Amino acid sequence: MNGDTGEAVALEDFIQAVQSQLDTAQARMTLKAQNDRLPLTFAIRDISMDLKAHLELNQGELRIRPAGPSDKDPTVLHLVFTAITKPMIEENAVPMSIDDKNEVPLSALGDEFDPAERRRLEGIGVRTVEKLNEMERRGISGSVGRITRLAPDKLEQVLARASRPMVDDVSRDGTDEGDQTDELRQRLRVKGRNLLRGGMPPQVMIAGRPVNVVQAHDNELVLAPDHDQLAGQMSLTHDPRAPTELWFDQQPRRPLPATPVNGFDGAQP
Repeated sequence: MNGDTGEAVALEDFIQAVQSQLDTAQARMTLKAQNDRLPLTFAIRDISMDLKAHLELNQGELRIRPAGPSDKDPTVLHLVFTAITKPMIEENAVPMSIDDKNEVPLSALGDEFDPAERRRLEGIGVRTVEKLNEMERRGISGSVGRITRLAPDKLEQVLARASRPMVDDVSRDGTDEGDQTDELRQRLRVKGRNLLRGGMPPQVMIAGRPVNVVQAHDNELVLAPDHDQLAGQMSLTHDPRAPTELWFDQQPRRPLPATPVNGFDGAQP
């Protein structure tokens, strides 16, 4: 913060910004030591700062506004950042899984989160859709909502959307099954993510009618549609608030008749 007065910011946002820059500085020192093959001979252990600011209480949230040069009697906040060990973090934190490179980032949810909300989530290590699902499974979404100042109904809505089935591909499988007709042998393979919830497949509808799920995995469903359900609108639902709907067409293509050559189609008289 500079010496001019400015917009008030939440105290935790200020602390998070300082912490983020300290993390960046630590990472740079580590990379320099590794790339230049130099011993890491120093590190920043403690940082103290005195912040002159005005305190504001807005709907139970403490906000700070930097004091200007001519301001009288500003509040002085004495902040000390000190190092802690990994065992201390693990003893006081709820463990969460490590991000997988194949996981879907929060940005894939479109405009569900504005940039400020996304920054607050990323500030506590929530960067992917799977992390949102993990919070719900662990029952800590309420705590995360309070920490990030996300309205409970909005977070609940986003969690429902984040955990809904995601479809990448729909294909037709015509594997032979004895003497059954082609129509009875038809299978649809739906590939994607979040296709199971609690080990259960979603309710699947095609053209407004239910479809039997004959095999179910988290990344693939095998469906047994009727002969007139190989195209149209497909709906997959775990939660009525966040259905997944898509249009597809896997009807078999009939071969075109041969084009006669010079008026002769090869038929015998």
